[in-house]
Amino acid sequence: METWLRGLTLAKSSSAKIRNIFSVLFNHACRYDLFDRNPITLVRHSAKRRSSPEVLTVEEAQRLLSALAVKERTMVLMALGNRFEAQRTIRLKWKDIDFAAEHISITRSIVNQVVGTCKTEASQKPVPLHSALAHALHVWRRQTSYRKREDWVFASPHSQGRHPLWAQAIMRYHISPAARKTELQKRLGWHTFRHTIRRCSSPLELISK
Repeated sequence: METWLRGLTLAKSSSAKIRNIFSVLFNHACRYDLFDRNPITLVRHSAKRRSSPEVLTVEEAQRLLSALAVKERTMVLMALGNRFEAQRTIRLKWKDIDFAAEHISITRSIVNQVVGTCKTEASQKPVPLHSALAHALHVWRRQTSYRKREDWVFASPHSQGRHPLWAQAIMRYHISPAARKTELQKRLGWHTFRHTIRRCSSPLELISK
């Protein structure tokens, strides 16, 4: 089990969760006398990261934002300004954004383009909408063809707006090339922006300049 877990191409935290799921299964097996002990208790597996995550400086974040088109820039601002995961960003509809009350509510999840409900109540709580992000969203809404209340904020034109964009495709074909163009010598992913916010003394300085 330890060898198999170490061989998985996943984050250590994800591998640790898999190990814990196996432990729960064996606990249930013991409860119903299918096993006399839980062998997973002997499996050692650390959830500690293999390496420190990449983070951007304020200057690097500003440089990247300046190289992006409106749509991609707005998506990155969402990640920087609200610590949104990529999946939280793409599952937004315009009706989820209350510009008057200055907050964003998320009531759905999307996994592999399948829409469902949020896993926890905490993930459904409204998050503040910063004025700079609100402005970026207004600019994007004027440009997109999908601006009705029921439309996805980042709707895919390939599906005529029926589905949101693929966040990883945006990263691969738009954001990463822009980073290379601005000579950012760091490996970018959506989590990069979340870690950047955690290391920044004032997160809003990244999106208010």
